[in-house]
Amino acid sequence: MHAEQNKRAVMHADRNVRLLQMHAVCMNMCFIIPVVVPYYRDRMGLGFDSFLLGEAAFAATLVLLEMPSGWLSDVWKRKYVLLLGTLAEMVGYALLLLADGLWMAVASQMVIGVGISLISGTNSALLYDSLLSEGREGEYRRHEGRRLGVGLYSVAGASVAGGFLYAVHTALPVALSLVTLAAAAVCTLRLHEPERHRRAAVKHPLADMLETARAALGHAELALVIVFAALMFSATKVVMWSQQPYYMAIGLGESAYGVLMAAGFVLGGVSSQFAHLLDGRVSNLKALLGVWALGVSCCIGASLALSTGYGYAGVAMLMLAGTCLYGLAAPRVSEVVNRHVGSDRRATVLSTQSLLCSLVFMPLSTLMGHVEKGGGVGSMLQAMALWLMLAGLCLMLWCLRRRLRARRMRRRLASAFAAAA
Repeated sequence: MHAEQNKRAVMHADRNVRLLQMHAVCMNMCFIIPVVVPYYRDRMGLGFDSFLLGEAAFAATLVLLEMPSGWLSDVWKRKYVLLLGTLAEMVGYALLLLADGLWMAVASQMVIGVGISLISGTNSALLYDSLLSEGREGEYRRHEGRRLGVGLYSVAGASVAGGFLYAVHTALPVALSLVTLAAAAVCTLRLHEPERHRRAAVKHPLADMLETARAALGHAELALVIVFAALMFSATKVVMWSQQPYYMAIGLGESAYGVLMAAGFVLGGVSSQFAHLLDGRVSNLKALLGVWALGVSCCIGASLALSTGYGYAGVAMLMLAGTCLYGLAAPRVSEVVNRHVGSDRRATVLSTQSLLCSLVFMPLSTLMGHVEKGGGVGSMLQAMALWLMLAGLCLMLWCLRRRLRARRMRRRLASAFAAAA
């Protein structure tokens, strides 16, 4: 009987791995992504700065809901939270389809933000718990990288189609995205909730969430990785969206947007899927520093390419900075969080990471939108490079300060033990 239970547990874990990958494919099959800036322009008469305003509202929604949704995922069944998030995204895309002005577009972004906040962290935590339930947590990096990879491949395929669909009818990319979201909802219904320790809600939810966030940010390695993710991933998101105004600046037609963005997403998927091959060869610190340096270099290079008439070279750099660097860093960040946090608080800490990313993205995207409106996308990329350099310097100084403090503490303890002896 025990052998039969083990066999059944293995089947459930493998099934969850497959279903979570299928869910990622369906959720990321967003045909509107490569033409969302032209969509705002043609259907609502709005520019890139208005689009970034909607993205800031989206990020504000994440700020409000990331931690509560993570807490909900820790005290409730994760598959139900995942389903609720998928349905919320469907409602948001339906609103975007009907939007005819700025405030309705902002409302759609906020509802989509509700869905993303429920899904963010829950999918990673469910995958880790599924593997942990049968002692296979060592496989997490490989499966998480593959899940992120197939999601980026899905975005790539949808991007190719989205550019051509938009040429047929501007509403088609959003309408077909609703169909794929419905398929994602079916995937969540078929998931098996793994056995895990679920916390009873004995404290006030807000106090419980703040206690978890404080503990995560008080841990040296966790805090460094979470702050890095907030700074870096907010930047890669702005750079990814800057590709469309960059294409406009070099005179490309909308049908080419999907193909070019698809190439970037494929690069991101490959880097995410095979990032685990660097395990044991490159430390977390060196890998994250390398990603940071590449991000700065790509922003500067793309801006110079635009100003010197070599815009197509800048397109490749934006692909690297927008998705490839995210694909390299995201599995490593998630693995560090999962390794240091128990299953009873895992989704809350992952949501804390996403919360900080949204907090940084709100002012950053608003600022970069104003820079782009006043000086063009080239000036915006220069500003992004400057911001990354300043933020990286502050992070390095903060890390050095923590290291010196820990060294002083060790010396004091050593002196105290020597005196006692």
